[in-house]
Amino acid sequence: MLAMPRVRRRPTPNYTPVPIAHDLVILHMMEGSYEGSVAWLCDPRAKASAHLCLKADGSEATQLAPLSNKTWAQCAFNSRGVSVEIEGHTAAGMSDVTLNAAALVAAWLCRAYAIPPVWAKGGQGRGVCCHHDLGPGGGGHTDICGVGDALWQRMMAAIQFHYDAFGDGPLPDFALHGAPGPHQIETPPYVVGEPSHGGAARNEAGDRIDHPTASGFAAHSIAALQGDLNTLGAQPPLQVDGGFGPATQKALRSFQITHGLTGDGLIGPASWAAIDAALAKKAA
Repeated sequence: MLAMPRVRRRPTPNYTPVPIAHDLVILHMMEGSYEGSVAWLCDPRAKASAHLCLKADGSEATQLAPLSNKTWAQCAFNSRGVSVEIEGHTAAGMSDVTLNAAALVAAWLCRAYAIPPVWAKGGQGRGVCCHHDLGPGGGGHTDICGVGDALWQRMMAAIQFHYDAFGDGPLPDFALHGAPGPHQIETPPYVVGEPSHGGAARNEAGDRIDHPTASGFAAHSIAALQGDLNTLGAQPPLQVDGGFGPATQKALRSFQITHGLTGDGLIGPASWAAIDAALAKKAA
């Protein structure tokens, strides 16, 4: 059984809760760092996101939205498939370790959604492509490599290798098609957002954040935390956007101090227990 990267789940508000056609696996370079890009793609101002963000060393991936829903990654192609952002900068090239990790994730997605592990040049047909492949319709980005160049041929060969290695048996656990359960959300460290792809918006006309609790994720998500703190009197009221920014951290710290906890601005079991108890008391 192949070992997949560890996956953590952090909700982004930047997605549209409509089903996508799983025709493509679309690979992107972040043009930035892992934590900074994840933070940016969880910021409503970004108007951009991805399903998965992969760390360059292949040790971890962050899932930002259910694989069943449309993220804001490649403009006119958002409804066509799953988007994977890879840590790094195109100008710096891609190490063998990063290429192999990205190929493993792409192969898992191909197996999971019966997508053939072939190059979908120009985003046509079903298969795997890079953001560069999609041209103006995908936002006009140039990343990972030249269209169909030697690096891309190596990527496709690695994807085929891992696809064959998975075989037809059960896949190892990795990303979720639907929303995670209450205890599958991890609170990330507070990191200043680093605009990936130069900060370009990658949504389409009509895409806006209007789904339940902004993130659409389950209880004990960051969006749920923001709503709970508002119910308990956070001042000023927080925007329920699923982003763990300074305002949310400040409101949490204030709640912790008021309720006899260490005011570290970090959400953990003790803070959740105190919030749940305060909500129950308020509702009584």
